[in-house]
Amino acid sequence: MLIVCTKDNEIVQAAQNKESAKAWAPLKIVNSGLNQNQATLAIAGFLQGLGNEPLCFSAHGNDEEIGDESSPWGWDSDDIAGLLKANKPNYKGPILIHACSENVSNFSAHLAVALKKKNALIGVWIYGYNKAIDSDAGFPDPNKLDKNVELQGTQVG
Repeated sequence: MLIVCTKDNEIVQAAQNKESAKAWAPLKIVNSGLNQNQATLAIAGFLQGLGNEPLCFSAHGNDEEIGDESSPWGWDSDDIAGLLKANKPNYKGPILIHACSENVSNFSAHLAVALKKKNALIGVWIYGYNKAIDSDAGFPDPNKLDKNVELQGTQVG
């Protein structure tokens, strides 16, 4: 499942049009007319429909949060960990944070720590970037995240 949680039209269009995004189906886009609370509830609803297929969150980001650069949407690692624990507590698939980061201590690593603190999704691998990625960047193969040299993997545990 690919969840787009940004209002940035370039990221939304990349998710809708890039051939590489199809491997992450189904595509779920948070409605840009929603406020922060409504957007969080939308993500919760998407997660409730998730099986054990790979999960990707696509948004703007940095080492501390994902969402938007200039709008009120934003979720830190504790927010996303809480959403995952509450809405998909037995999830076993890999998670990709398709957003910019700068450090090894990036959003995906923070998410793994937040999940461990919540005793949730133990054993799940979370992948993310240690660099800026273009807003229209393609998506890596969800079945080869562990082989992608551009990604850093962190296991919850």
